[in-house]
Amino acid sequence: MHSSDISAFIIAGGKSRRFGEDKSLFMFRGKPLIEHVLEAIRPVMGHIAIIGDEAEKFSYLGLPSHPDSIAGIGPLGGVYTALKIADTKRIFVFACDMPGLNTGLIRYMSEIPGNYDAAVPVIDGYYEPLHAVYLKSCIASIERNIREGRRQIISFFKDVTIRDVTEDEISVYANPKLVFRNINFQKDLNDLLSNKTGDSTMYDHVKYFNERAEKIKSAGILTDEMIAFYRDLFAYIQSRSELYVNDTRLPALQASDLPIADNGRTIISPAAISELILPGLEPLIEIVTSFNSGLDLKQLHQALATDAGALAQVTDAVLDMDTERLEQFALSQKTGPDEAIFIIINWLKPFFISLREKNSTAIIDKDDMLLCPFCGSRPDMAAVVTDKGGKRYLHCALCEHQWPYKRIACAICGTEEADQLVHFESEGEPRYRLDVCSACCGYLKSVRLDKFEDLGECDLTVENILTAHLDSAAIQKGYKKP
Repeated sequence: MHSSDISAFIIAGGKSRRFGEDKSLFMFRGKPLIEHVLEAIRPVMGHIAIIGDEAEKFSYLGLPSHPDSIAGIGPLGGVYTALKIADTKRIFVFACDMPGLNTGLIRYMSEIPGNYDAAVPVIDGYYEPLHAVYLKSCIASIERNIREGRRQIISFFKDVTIRDVTEDEISVYANPKLVFRNINFQKDLNDLLSNKTGDSTMYDHVKYFNERAEKIKSAGILTDEMIAFYRDLFAYIQSRSELYVNDTRLPALQASDLPIADNGRTIISPAAISELILPGLEPLIEIVTSFNSGLDLKQLHQALATDAGALAQVTDAVLDMDTERLEQFALSQKTGPDEAIFIIINWLKPFFISLREKNSTAIIDKDDMLLCPFCGSRPDMAAVVTDKGGKRYLHCALCEHQWPYKRIACAICGTEEADQLVHFESEGEPRYRLDVCSACCGYLKSVRLDKFEDLGECDLTVENILTAHLDSAAIQKGYKKP
């Protein structure tokens, strides 16, 4: 439902000098930056306009566009222009370069009650003035500051009543450290796309795998046939994820919906899941059967493709990490449990990757979480980053999210008893090790990154395949997979 007493204005009048080109229309993950902002605003705001000097470049959006009433004074001029021309008592101002905005947070801030002149988020003691609600009562203070030569956007805050929107409030909907991230330099985009920030994003699995193919082959880790199979599988996961991530049927989530396994299942419509992922089933089965032509997957294919109840059953079992239920389903379809589980997981995986990617700013990581903060699944790998003082990150087996975890603690049962925790070095491979726990008899493989390697440069999904021999070693020692 749209509120009638508030208007939204996107500030898009900057010269983008630091960025080097017009960033409002810069293509990011399949669409211009300004469209990411619009996507978050539209479910809440009925009146949306753009503040920018070149109205014609935004005409395709079908929104009114207005030039700054006072040129050359930066974002303060944009806020002032929006307040002066608004037909509503309140306005909600947004920067055009924040691709991770959260609709739930926007709705919350637009409905904050009280007697104030502006409602502004505060992160680490700093205001976020370009994701804020302003009342027309601010106009006189802004005009006075402009006359006196003060052009910093927060220069008038001392003269009005500010309602701080705290990190605790923001955390209900989104990660306060990520949701307002904006783009000032080309490097900011590159960091987001390459995952150099440490936050999860979609990796180029095929590229990473291909770069290591010769080493894999020479080491005898995988046969030529297996290399071809995994190359096809990674291409499948990557292409389906990229297809889903821009689909409007993917729901917008907020922090309180996470992890999905506990809180967010009702938000994901079984019908929408079926419509999205059903076309991906046959290509995956073709990849699997081309590698193993003796497999008869017709009954499994038929059940998953035509029975909505079966899809709901396996999706719930995956989120519950209930292998027994998946095995029972496989047997009911006269399919080997290992093959059926492999197909089900890899069929659902691109959907959860793209859902996580779309809602990445809603994820709130804590270093004591054994299960994925986004979907609730177990980790399948870990990375230890030397350049960050040995900081450890866990990697989700389903949605590929990465989150920080304690250095001295079992990633399976959580025990912090040092005498229960041991790690084994991989012979001849100092990059890898097995972290094992005597308390739960579990293990997790870890990749150690040297000081020249960033977390975003290490694809743990691929590394999990490249270290299958370590799984065998751990099982032979009597440890079990998480």
